[in-house]
Amino acid sequence: VNGKKVDIASFKVSVNDVITVCEKSRGSERFKMFAENPKALPKWLEANVENFEGKVVAEPAREDIDVPVNETLIVELYSK
Repeated sequence: VNGKKVDIASFKVSVNDVITVCEKSRGSERFKMFAENPKALPKWLEANVENFEGKVVAEPAREDIDVPVNETLIVELYSK
C-alpha cells in the first residue's frame, strides 16, 4: 500500500491509497486470471491491470455496497 508492504488483513486504506501486488505474487493463478479477465469494479475503485495496481478513488457509499448487510447487528457486536 503506497509502496510499503502490508501484511495485516484488516489494514484500513484511505482515499487515494494505491494498492500494488508484490512482484512475487503476480505469477499466482488468481492474479493471472484477473489480469486476463478483469471483473467490474465498484465505482470507488480504479484498477491498472498492466501494473497490478488498484487505487481507492472515493469512500464507498452505503448504496455502493451490493452485499446485504444488517448494520444493527454489526453495531451490536462491536458494542459488547
